[in-house]
Amino acid sequence: MHAVVFGAGNIGRGFLGSILSQSGMSVCFVDVDEGRVKRLAQAGAYPVYVVSEHGRDEHVVTGVSAVSVRDTDAIVKAIVAADIVMTAVGKNALNAIAPVLARGLAMRTLVRPRESVHLTVVACENVQDNTSYLKHAIGTQISEEERGRIFAHVSFPDCVVDRIVPNMPSDDGSTDPLSVCVEDYFQLAIDGSALKEPAPAIRGMEVTYDLDATLEQKLCTLNMAHAIVGYYGYLVGCEYVHEAMEDKNILALLHGALEEVSDVIVRRHSSITKSAQDSYACKVVDRFKNRYLRDEVVRVARDPERKLGARDRLVRPAQFAIEQHTTPAFLVSGITAALHFDYARDAAARRIVDAIRDDGLEQVLESVSGIPRDAALARMIRADYLLRDL
Repeated sequence: MHAVVFGAGNIGRGFLGSILSQSGMSVCFVDVDEGRVKRLAQAGAYPVYVVSEHGRDEHVVTGVSAVSVRDTDAIVKAIVAADIVMTAVGKNALNAIAPVLARGLAMRTLVRPRESVHLTVVACENVQDNTSYLKHAIGTQISEEERGRIFAHVSFPDCVVDRIVPNMPSDDGSTDPLSVCVEDYFQLAIDGSALKEPAPAIRGMEVTYDLDATLEQKLCTLNMAHAIVGYYGYLVGCEYVHEAMEDKNILALLHGALEEVSDVIVRRHSSITKSAQDSYACKVVDRFKNRYLRDEVVRVARDPERKLGARDRLVRPAQFAIEQHTTPAFLVSGITAALHFDYARDAAARRIVDAIRDDGLEQVLESVSGIPRDAALARMIRADYLLRDL
């Protein structure tokens, strides 16, 4: 079986390429980095280091090929032959790859026998409605007749993806530029209701019919917790996430936020029990304590502008709590910590800090986070922010 993966970065190689290879598939990467494409094509393999609380294990991903994103003919050929197409390029790049994907899918519907034309396309981006967004982008590139053909034979399930893929430590001893480090835990859940035919069997992939609950649990628990540990860790001067987890005050703030989120998730989703949510949260905490990951605080905290969005990991659970008439005290502290993230090499962080200085906190909360300046949440954040600034 064959897979096409758009994006040969850390997520593409360390997450998708790894599990696809372990599922018995050959993997053709499509990437914009010509040097990386050349190295992958020449080597046909690369090492993945899987780290857990017990240490580090190496396995080699084999059966690999690669083509440049500029080589349209080769990409179309790969899509025609594929059993699954996945992406790991970031939401903003989906529009850029939509034209060649549309061309490949249109060609596939013309040349493949009817019994084998079905294909599953999954956009493994860490945003809501990820594959739906890609489907819409593809639809804008083709005629009405082609849309009818493609959408009749191709499944576009939204998904939830989760795997910590830190930057490769510079002193780890590896000399292969293709090597990548990942944690042992991962999650890949796809929306079963969007499948026209069964998707190929992929190691660890879950087909769910309540993707909204799975997504909200991850966003409000894992993504929220990861972000606030990053921001708190930065504020106290930690380099790595596992170091931040050794600070008793950060740990208390984290557990407080997780308790607030637990109430939110269990009330919103009958499919998630209190014990299941507590177990999920405990697993999250254990993952962050993994010292072998050496996950950098500034990597986790990066881009606070996006993470402070109205539908993202910090503001959304706090808004849910207020809607349920509970006080998101610890979640508010996490939001405040994000507003104080002033890492000089993060352009988004600089924009937030500059905007607060020039336009005021209330304006930033309204424009970046969609929080009206007279809202209860805005008042709570302002009080916390002013206290931090004393």
